Amino acid sequence: MGRSRLASLAVILIDLLGVKFTQADEPRLETVSYACAATGLERDYFVYIPAGYSERKDWPVLLFLHGNGERGDGKGDLGFVLKHGPIYEAWIQKRDLPFVIIAPQLPLFDQGGVSYLKNRSADDIPLRLPDSVPPRSKGKSGGGAMQGQLAEPSPYPPAWMKEGWALIEDELMGMVDHVVANFHGDADRVYLTGLSYGGYGTWHLGAQFPDRFAAIAPVVGHGHVDHAPPLAEAGLPIWQFAGGKDPVVPVRCFYGALNELERLGHPGIRFTIEADQGHAARVRVYAGEDLYQWFLEHALPR
Repeated sequence: MGRSRLASLAVILIDLLGVKFTQADEPRLETVSYACAATGLERDYFVYIPAGYSERKDWPVLLFLHGNGERGDGKGDLGFVLKHGPIYEAWIQKRDLPFVIIAPQLPLFDQGGVSYLKNRSADDIPLRLPDSVPPRSKGKSGGGAMQGQLAEPSPYPPAWMKEGWALIEDELMGMVDHVVANFHGDADRVYLTGLSYGGYGTWHLGAQFPDRFAAIAPVVGHGHVDHAPPLAEAGLPIWQFAGGKDPVVPVRCFYGALNELERLGHPGIRFTIEADQGHAARVRVYAGEDLYQWFLEHALPR
């Protein structure tokens, strides 16, 4: 029997068995299951595998924390985490981002009755198209004048985080450990970013484990003064992003933690205000190149 005939039979057998064969050089999206102590249930998280994955053994790892509107059951709802951020850019927009990306989903906990969670549908989940990419949203999401730079108290106190990412912080770090050990990850180049509620989560997780991340980038979510001491002591590089017209998280709320970091002598703070943008400043941030290049400039000291 000729080689072409054997190849044809192999393709037919793969189709009959429902097995999907993926070339090692092509990007792919995998799910990893874990036991969630906070819910007592099995949940999944996404791991994005970049193009050329088999060619190296030391990939940078990027942990992405979504916003409050993408919570879910970690199973059928998991696709909602593809709506924004680097996982959206890599998988839906098909950008060649050189990271293994971890994208977990925050449990609903007591948020199930929130209108934007209760009223969403599966149609809101973006799809990876076979031969093209969908258009990005245009951002803005905020009206009125651009805001000034006077610090003011946050409408989101530290206790607000107790309803979310803080409850699964050990599981998040377990995901990082698993991916570094099993997906060719580089433990010296683990980065953290998150948007909105995930921006708060980024501040919290960075402050809890400042020696585990090479750099962090919270987007349209600010930190609190209590986060500053461990971050300053570790000198963890931070790039904060805000929307100058953001009605959800006003830019004036960002200065408390940032000023405290400077007071403590932190050497590595960047603060970028997308002055013409609202809460959807996240679109511009993650659609750009600068953030990813900045991440790759940093590594933990060996």
